[in-house]
Amino acid sequence: MPAHPEAGPVGPAETRSQGESLPLSEAAGPAAWERFKRELDESVPPGDGEEVSAINNIVTQLMQAGVNADKVFEQVAASAARLTGATGSAIALAEGGKFVCRASYGDTAPPLGSRLDPGSGLSGLCVRTGNLLRCDDAEHDPRVDSELTRLTGIRSISVVPVIKDGRLVGIFEILSGRAHAFEKKQTETLQRMAKLVVLTMSRVGELRGRTVERRSYGQFWRVLAVVALAFVIGFAAARLLGPVFFGR
Repeated sequence: MPAHPEAGPVGPAETRSQGESLPLSEAAGPAAWERFKRELDESVPPGDGEEVSAINNIVTQLMQAGVNADKVFEQVAASAARLTGATGSAIALAEGGKFVCRASYGDTAPPLGSRLDPGSGLSGLCVRTGNLLRCDDAEHDPRVDSELTRLTGIRSISVVPVIKDGRLVGIFEILSGRAHAFEKKQTETLQRMAKLVVLTMSRVGELRGRTVERRSYGQFWRVLAVVALAFVIGFAAARLLGPVFFGR
């Protein structure tokens, strides 16, 4: 993304595998949703009711018929920041071969609509490797532009890939003005929030599919009605005009 503090030279990286993703259906029905939510809830540390509540609120919003994907992404980004103590968070998704920021939360996050440069920075390295990456202190990490991070006040960055159907479709990052702000607990929370991004994409795809199916079904019956009407008119015309042309 332009003028983003991660856009620095890529050096030796601390990488962590994202781990195995939870099995994701295409949100085919309530049972699949409940199974996904149960698996997600079970991965939350015991006693962390705040994260469970955040997950439930997002899933409830997704169950609505008129769900708006961008509003859900905004909610997910805001929840990720609050749950991890980050001062900023951002979701960038693949669009036409580029990665575009679809949700931004906090003053340290990149602006909406900005594009990720896959050739540089932690975000770019995450796109290229598909691994979770973490910068504990931007002042001493060769992968980031330390001068730029000083201007924006960013010291810590954690970024995870967004994986859907085995493909990388985006990245999700959290930012902080404090060094060593993110540890295992925060990165695991970020990974669970990334799964909610995938669920949102699946839900929107499901609803679009149903809309197309309804339109196709409606068009079929309209065509059938026209054909039937044409047959009735033709039959009636033949009964009325037949004697005129052919006699009795």
